[in-house]
Amino acid sequence: MKSFLEIMEQRQSFPKLCDPAPDKKTMNKIFNASLRAPDHMHLRPWRFLNIEGIAREKLGDLFAKHAASLNPNNIPELEKSASKKALRAPLIIVGIVCYQENERVPRWEQMVAATGVMHNISLGVFASGFGSVWRTGAFSSSEIVKSGLNIGENEDITGFLYVGSKPETSRRPKALNASDYFSEWHGC
Repeated sequence: MKSFLEIMEQRQSFPKLCDPAPDKKTMNKIFNASLRAPDHMHLRPWRFLNIEGIAREKLGDLFAKHAASLNPNNIPELEKSASKKALRAPLIIVGIVCYQENERVPRWEQMVAATGVMHNISLGVFASGFGSVWRTGAFSSSEIVKSGLNIGENEDITGFLYVGSKPETSRRPKALNASDYFSEWHGC
């Protein structure tokens, strides 16, 4: 069994995923562990939508409507391409930050807490032998998509985490050197 640090070192995104996704028991374990993300004042400013099965096609319809709104020439391929994006994995987890009024915890910090949970989910998925890729882009901020998913006025989408089985072959992630990103500060 790999250590947690080995899992962190080897974690990578998998843009191409296939069936099956982790079963519900595994996902519930991952979800419970993921909620331990740092959260100033314990606001729990998050919620998540699990989209699988035929619901992915309905999400694809929302993606297509968004594409149509940006497609004045009515090019059908653009809408079809957008629709297919919801079928790239057997499970899609929509991360949502639920902003709360709090003098001590600004909105940006609440966003960081919610994305911390999403990152934990991606680590848990990888540790369980599956793959994921976190996508944001235009769909995350689309009013059409947000309305269709019942995202409230005080909420934003933090991203779409696509989850499924990893491909048979994949490149290992490039090793990063911590000294390229971390340094010591010794005061003024």
